[in-house]
Amino acid sequence: MSGFFARAADWLEFGRPADDGPMCVHHGPACAMGAEPLDEIYVMVIRAKQRAGQDVPPLDEHRPMTLAERAQYWREFEEALAEAKAKNAQAEAEIWAGGL
Repeated sequence: MSGFFARAADWLEFGRPADDGPMCVHHGPACAMGAEPLDEIYVMVIRAKQRAGQDVPPLDEHRPMTLAERAQYWREFEEALAEAKAKNAQAEAEIWAGGL
């Protein structure tokens, strides 16, 4: 499993990463403020969106989040995680109801 998917699986299983480390306004915790290379899948998605003319974050620019941006990031993260867990629970219930 690639680094991106392994990290996502860890987040789902163990909760979000600690929010006291550096957070990039463009990439969240993914780049550790340029200390870690961005995952290949992330770069591929950004480049595809660029080709489609969509507004995307820069790949080579990093800016620390303000406290307000950090709080909003984690709020949105928790909302998205809760939504994904609810969809997964619903899909699992439908599978079990089908007799599998």
